[in-house]
Amino acid sequence: MRKINTILCKFTNKNWFRYYSGEYRIFHFPGISKAKEENNGVETVMSKIQLPSSKACVVLTEKIDEPSKKSRTPTKNVANTILKEPQECTVEKVENMPEKVKCLRPVPRLKPVTKLPAEYNPKPPEIPAIKLRDGYMMPMFGLGTWGSAPEKVEAAVKHAIKVGYRMFDCAHVYENEKAVGKAINKSIEECLVKRKNLFITSKLWNTYHHPDLVLEGCRRTLDDLNLSYLNLYLIHWPMGYKAGNELIPYDACGRVLTTRVDYVETWKAMEKLVESGYTRSIGVSNFNKNQIERIWKVAKIRPVVNQVECHPYLTQQRLMAFLKEKGIVLVAYSPLGAPARPWVKSEDPPVLEDNLIKTIAFSHGRTPAQICIRYQIQRGNVVIPKSVTPSRIESNFDVASFELTGQEMKMLDNLDRKLRLVALESVSNHPHYPFHDAF
Repeated sequence: MRKINTILCKFTNKNWFRYYSGEYRIFHFPGISKAKEENNGVETVMSKIQLPSSKACVVLTEKIDEPSKKSRTPTKNVANTILKEPQECTVEKVENMPEKVKCLRPVPRLKPVTKLPAEYNPKPPEIPAIKLRDGYMMPMFGLGTWGSAPEKVEAAVKHAIKVGYRMFDCAHVYENEKAVGKAINKSIEECLVKRKNLFITSKLWNTYHHPDLVLEGCRRTLDDLNLSYLNLYLIHWPMGYKAGNELIPYDACGRVLTTRVDYVETWKAMEKLVESGYTRSIGVSNFNKNQIERIWKVAKIRPVVNQVECHPYLTQQRLMAFLKEKGIVLVAYSPLGAPARPWVKSEDPPVLEDNLIKTIAFSHGRTPAQICIRYQIQRGNVVIPKSVTPSRIESNFDVASFELTGQEMKMLDNLDRKLRLVALESVSNHPHYPFHDAF
């Protein structure tokens, strides 16, 4: 015990302790790297030291939650960088110290604090989760990042984590995954959340449809996010574009250069990502009924979600029924009608200005955005509204404490106008364009 106390005193004298106060004082060692040890063949990591306001401190360990460690094949066009999991909230373990040690010597110079810091949020998320067909749980509400500028999205994601968001929807084509990754990593290092409690989705862009490029596309996303695995990886669109450095390649006449790579072959390469541990689940986005059935017939690993545009003016009722029959979850993007889309037209009806939606919102003392979000959750759909405004991030999250009536749900269903706001009409002549079919 003398040796242990001497070592801990050295830490104290070098001012390596911070503390917060409540019923307990919670100490962290900022700047000290993640420490691992082998314990009977199980890899463990030190998580935190807690000291009651009087004396003793206890050092605890916990198992690291990591994805599959199967060997990964490097790709030609991606540097063989080691994808590291962000540092969890950890402290370095003193050599030869047992897992639980009580140090009876009180830590000096600690001043009482009346409240925890603003960053500390012990309140668990209130949003329900849905079980995917492969057994993983997916939160039914998350933050979309489409159209969010990199200089704003980092602060938005970090604020969302403090509020209670645990799911984030990303994509290579959004060109902000590095900023999203910084926010996620900083939040983990500052003990706001653990990686195992986050659900991170990303998407394979159209220029990576060739089976030989699928792994490269996934690795680029993982490198930008600085994560070692994804929870969910989707084929963003069924149409392939010409491979290259341009996200949207054009010819001299301004037409998009496409490729006729079959998305079924792309899907077979996606399955290998699951087998190699790069992602836990795979799915599709913007696919219609017939396209999903083509994949269904040949798939070894079947899609768990289909992410599509869905809001009160495009309720997707027929597609919903089909997906439910297959056990596929519908993820609703643009649930507020994408009011900030770059191609918005003055004649387009704004979903959030609909009189019925505003009336229902008034009767519940809520915002129209909260009504649209709650509408999707009660239909059994996962919903991912986007925002970079702190007040709206907080407001959008507050949808678990009220419920729409059955009559209100039917009225919202009847608002359907089959109005598609994200149509990607520039490639409507592609053989795999999904919106020529009824659903």
